[in-house]
Amino acid sequence: MQPDFLADNDYDRLARYLAGEGSAVDRAETERWVAGDPARGAALEAMKLAWTTPLPEPAWNVDAAWGKLSSRLAESSPAPRKHSKVSRIDSRRRWWQDTASVMRVAAAAVVIIGGALLLPRLRSSDGGAGQVAAVSPMSFTTASGERRSIKLPDGSLVVLGVSSSLRTRDGYGAGAREVELTGEALFTVVHDEAHPFRVIVGGTVVEDLGTEFAVRSYGDSPQVRVAVASGSVAIRRGATADTAVVLEPRDMATVGEAGRIDVQRGIDVAPFTAFSSGRLIFKDTPLSDVARELERWYGVEARITDSSLADKHLTVEFERETLDEVLRIIGMSLDVRFVRDGNRVEFTGSGFSSTPPSSDAPALVEAGA
Repeated sequence: MQPDFLADNDYDRLARYLAGEGSAVDRAETERWVAGDPARGAALEAMKLAWTTPLPEPAWNVDAAWGKLSSRLAESSPAPRKHSKVSRIDSRRRWWQDTASVMRVAAAAVVIIGGALLLPRLRSSDGGAGQVAAVSPMSFTTASGERRSIKLPDGSLVVLGVSSSLRTRDGYGAGAREVELTGEALFTVVHDEAHPFRVIVGGTVVEDLGTEFAVRSYGDSPQVRVAVASGSVAIRRGATADTAVVLEPRDMATVGEAGRIDVQRGIDVAPFTAFSSGRLIFKDTPLSDVARELERWYGVEARITDSSLADKHLTVEFERETLDEVLRIIGMSLDVRFVRDGNRVEFTGSGFSSTPPSSDAPALVEAGA
């Protein structure tokens, strides 16, 4: 009996996902599918660990493992069914590319056998309801123009922005749940006072108090920005809790290089969370900052060769437009000239005009929504 949360058409997609062979669309569909049911997330994590765990030599006892699997399936099924025996195949890729029926059995086996493989890599924690086992560090990255949806072991959701990276710290779930961020991410946190959720950005600590919030800190800027969509967060520098500043919905804090925390209350935070849904919003944004965003979102090199353009500020919203469309709107809105040559863009002066691109621009990749 296959797990009731896995449909027949899920296996091919899961196989491509685990093998790293799926398209961005495949990956986005898989991650949306996983986010729809906690049982799917647990199953996929077990599959991932089983997939990446080196097979021991000599091989595990398949007969014994299959016996355990059969017993588990028999307990959960009102009527016994006959199953084909699963043999060990040296190549995992061949294993997952076998017939659809074998893939279904293999996937079910990985969920259960994978749990056994998972044990050495998890450090159990004493705890009550809602606590997760301490998980070894996990890392996630995105390229230029790519977003990624992530479900952490405790059920918290992350949308990782373009050109960003996220890493869970060692012991995530044993006590505090801590992650390190470079770039931009939107967090929807499963609140647990006994196991606080913290985002570490350099010397800045952002702690969840039951909320959805965005954190931004790219390497080309010394600032850390935190915007709260719902709930509240506490933000501090270093480990001194008595210096923490609490942010409520529609609040944004900017942490400067010297550690000063400046707070804006009751503002529109949509421009700071819009990236999670594929929107790029500029609100009275200097052209120099606009150029940096174009580099992150479209993987181009954007330069301003006329210093007089520094006083130009842009207010506009984009949603999945191509680079050519974005450049034309910027040019017309600010009355500036630009030249594009392949992946290089230059804003050259006042007076809108443009040269046709020499090649197509990279498309925005959506790895999850």
